[in-house]
Amino acid sequence: MEKIKDIINFIIENKMLVAGAVLIVLLMILFMCSYFSKGRRKGRAAEKKVYKALKKISRKDHVHIMNNVYLPLYKGSCEIDHLVIGRFGVLVVETKGISGEISGSGEYLTHKVGSKTHSLYNPQNQNKTHMDNVKHHLKKGRFFDVPVSGIVVFTDNDLKYPDGLGTDIDGLKQYYKSLRNTGCYEDVLFDYFKSIRVRDPFKKIRH
Repeated sequence: MEKIKDIINFIIENKMLVAGAVLIVLLMILFMCSYFSKGRRKGRAAEKKVYKALKKISRKDHVHIMNNVYLPLYKGSCEIDHLVIGRFGVLVVETKGISGEISGSGEYLTHKVGSKTHSLYNPQNQNKTHMDNVKHHLKKGRFFDVPVSGIVVFTDNDLKYPDGLGTDIDGLKQYYKSLRNTGCYEDVLFDYFKSIRVRDPFKKIRH
């Protein structure tokens, strides 16, 4: 009985501490549910596929590939699937592992999978936001002449989508080969992005 009273007194005297601990536990549960969801599993599989392709096509070049990079964005963060850093500058890759059919134009598209239809934020707009974020940080780091390019890659071979919305793995390979040496110092750029990336797990959860 005395132990129960001690616990109750502790909770009363340390309300903020207990509330903080409860909040942390709830955030961790939310993160785990999100991380192991079906959509996230498909997304990670698609990102792994693109990473392998990038690693293969760049094996003769001295490039750095950063996966699932969180960069600061206002008070939160911006998650980028792949940053490829080389003599050509920085390539920002958005990966989508979705199936079905995408139609429409503008900010939001129509995504149909089987009998279900829902709205899909335009991945080109999404990647432009990521590219703008990369350009912003390059300017902050006084890297004024570094080219930033971007590409959206769909990994599902059965996905139907409008021309110009993105490409497949083969298209990624062709695009990579078109990138020209502009004399960028890839090691310096890589160290810079490593130094500014968000590592705080709570900021990642908030994203």
